[in-house]
Amino acid sequence: MAARDVMPLFYESWGAPKSAPRGSGGVRAKALSARPIGAAAVRIPERVSAQLAYLFPSAAPQIFVHEGARQALERRLTNAYPGPVILSITDNRHSIISHKLTDGVLRARIHHMFLDAPRGVVDALVAYVVRGEKGASELVGHFIETNGARVVRRPRKLHLVTKGKRHDLLEIFDEVNERYFGGSVNTLVTWGKRSTQRTGKARSTIKLGSYSAAERLVRIHPALDIKWVPRYFLAFILYHEMLHHVMPASRGEGRAMLHPPEFRERERAFRYFDRAVAWERQHISRLLRT
Repeated sequence: MAARDVMPLFYESWGAPKSAPRGSGGVRAKALSARPIGAAAVRIPERVSAQLAYLFPSAAPQIFVHEGARQALERRLTNAYPGPVILSITDNRHSIISHKLTDGVLRARIHHMFLDAPRGVVDALVAYVVRGEKGASELVGHFIETNGARVVRRPRKLHLVTKGKRHDLLEIFDEVNERYFGGSVNTLVTWGKRSTQRTGKARSTIKLGSYSAAERLVRIHPALDIKWVPRYFLAFILYHEMLHHVMPASRGEGRAMLHPPEFRERERAFRYFDRAVAWERQHISRLLRT
């Protein structure tokens, strides 16, 4: 499906705490202090932190990143950007990638999941951050979705909406699941949130469907809940996202493949594949204006 832009949000670096809270035995833990190491943050593995005598404040960051890995990614950005680059590695729950230009300096804040990403993903990350390439955002966005388990999030209650004004997602989902997967796909499904964008103003891109492995959730763009969108096309979008659940992205030659040959071959097994692809090509401009 079409690419979705990554939301530009930021994470602020935290300094060392002035003091630590009292332990369960009533003894005040030794205050921690450290010389700043630039914008890098660090994660202490649980098996190591559990053996330490210090008591860490609950508000302290739980991220420990090898400085060499941060510098390597910073060099990749520096080689692509004609100016100074300052990179911060984060463990933010809501913002994965953020970047801005200030007086010619590129300041980027990037989640630590990208430090060990395949080379192809890192290439796309650099292209997105430095040049804003929309084509690269699809690969970056899918990498974020498939690595959602590495984003520490507070538990939240999902608000699922399956009954639309025109189409019943759950009904179509169940039909597709039974016909093509033998009823084995146990993901959740919902309509996405409708944009506040003014009616009549065309988008530049639209992501008709998405699959989040972390939430085990298929989201369908509400632009498809319109009477002139045929049921078979909506079924095709659901089928595509359900395939992402049963066929995760593969990795080969240093890069992630969102749609490997096996995926494309199975995608063509959809009964109305050619018809659905032709319909999308004919009506994508209209969907962008919806």
